[in-house]
Amino acid sequence: MKSFYDIISIEESAQFEDVKKAYFRFLRKEHPDKNPGKQDSNSELLKAVGQIWEQFKENRQIYDSWLREQRLRETQGTIGETIELAYGDNDIDEICRCGADFNLTLEEDF
Repeated sequence: MKSFYDIISIEESAQFEDVKKAYFRFLRKEHPDKNPGKQDSNSELLKAVGQIWEQFKENRQIYDSWLREQRLRETQGTIGETIELAYGDNDIDEICRCGADFNLTLEEDF
């Protein structure tokens, strides 16, 4: 997944002023007047990047949190832990989305 940072070619750890400069440098480079043959594809890209910038400049922390969540979902599918239970020859693997520790007990009557 390409992020806003990837598109405007800047490190995620960059200071806000550097991100702002990179954003405007990107706009100058990709502007339709600079790329007359790419107007259709560039207009969608410029629109999307502009929408992200509007949210980003108001609250970068929200964008960065959203980006981390998207990356986590790409790598794990769901946010949670894998529970592994082993009893004899039977193994059980299950995804837990509970967010807390819990204990399972197994009782058998013989």
